[in-house]
Amino acid sequence: MADIDQSTEDAAPAAAVPPREKASWGRYGKRPARVLAGVGFIDAVDRGILPGVLTKVQDDLGFSDTQGGLLGTAFVLTGFLVVLPAGYLADRYARTKIIAVVLASWGLISGLNAAVRTFWQFLLVRAALGIGETIDNPASQSLLADYYRTDVRGRAFALQRAAPFFGQALGVGLAGGVAALFGWRWAFLLVGVPGSLLALAVWRLPEPARGESDDPPAGEQPEPVLPVSAPVPPERDSGPRALLRDVRIAMSVPTLRSLMIGSAIAAGALSGLGFWAAAFYARHTTLGSGGGAGIAGALILVGAISGTFIAGRQVDRLRHRYEGAPMLLAGVCQGVGAALLMSTFFDVPLWFRIPVQGVAVAFIVGGLVAIPVMITEVVAPTIRGIAFSVTSFLSAMAGAASPLLIGLLADRFELVVDGEVKGNLANAFLIVTPLIFLGALVLLRGRRHVAGDIAAAASAG
Repeated sequence: MADIDQSTEDAAPAAAVPPREKASWGRYGKRPARVLAGVGFIDAVDRGILPGVLTKVQDDLGFSDTQGGLLGTAFVLTGFLVVLPAGYLADRYARTKIIAVVLASWGLISGLNAAVRTFWQFLLVRAALGIGETIDNPASQSLLADYYRTDVRGRAFALQRAAPFFGQALGVGLAGGVAALFGWRWAFLLVGVPGSLLALAVWRLPEPARGESDDPPAGEQPEPVLPVSAPVPPERDSGPRALLRDVRIAMSVPTLRSLMIGSAIAAGALSGLGFWAAAFYARHTTLGSGGGAGIAGALILVGAISGTFIAGRQVDRLRHRYEGAPMLLAGVCQGVGAALLMSTFFDVPLWFRIPVQGVAVAFIVGGLVAIPVMITEVVAPTIRGIAFSVTSFLSAMAGAASPLLIGLLADRFELVVDGEVKGNLANAFLIVTPLIFLGALVLLRGRRHVAGDIAAAASAG
């Protein structure tokens, strides 16, 4: 890691920022948020390819819904091996270089999906892709907190969170279309490989100082920040003991524990529903495989993106009006979204199901946008990488279990589709969706610790 150590690597000079944009977004402008959103976009495109072609892959390689769910699970299970090192690296090394290296490797690994001949080969490739996502997430979120002031972080995180949903929608839709024309193997080659070209733009981003854009403690004047071209040495101890110490400090923050649990439950349930959405429409409506993939992509695109941007603005607007406003917004949005979503899994017409699901997704995803904003306020900047890493990983683990759980539940309820016996996904969805209510309750109860944790984080920072 010597080549990306901050103590030896100067940050790249920043591009000129228009005065109006600089006044509203800060000295770096929107460019870092846009580039990091692009990273999330490319990652999500890769993840969206498989759901868009899952039915065709199942028919070709011959595996069950349970095994199909395992493909979604394997994508993040391997992240267990690197979750803590990922946060450790993000807290001590140049985050822009870490992300660039990971991004450059995604295209090559995604292309390997086209060469597999057995289910187990496919499983191994999906597992390898999961490692990259685990490594880049804490670095990206830590960077956003240091690029942007607290009064615009909601919008910055919203941009980063919206891009993956757009990417997943595009990945599902394009993959389904390419698979219909040329076969599912070409979907991985034509849709998944080109995104790695973004690595150069990430490499050239400036590396901000840790905690550079945080609000100063009450009564204190903000310290001047380093010039953009200056090196930013972390001056941190290293080794396994330092890693475990950082984890213990992060896990001792009560608000963070609530954020981890609440977001993991909601994100996990939503991940499983999204993984099986195209198959749900193919089995439970007259839209067929291609139409199901298109509807699933549209729901992700319209519902999730609109919810993300609306929630980002609301977080910035409400953060000074209510104590723990991001957690309040997250809990309320997730509860409302879950209630709406459950109503669509009964035997209801498409004119009701599609728009209501879009609104439900907007609420649930909007609630998730507020989570990282709250984390930046209750965790000191020197351990945000670890905090984001563990939080993201818990959500990823829940997301890994969810497709498999839904697949197992669906196989328990038989459904005949075009003369073939399939799993009943509607029943499986009805069993899993109530978990989102539990996540909302955890978030709302965790608000009582916010004031103390914000003060402790400011003192430690």
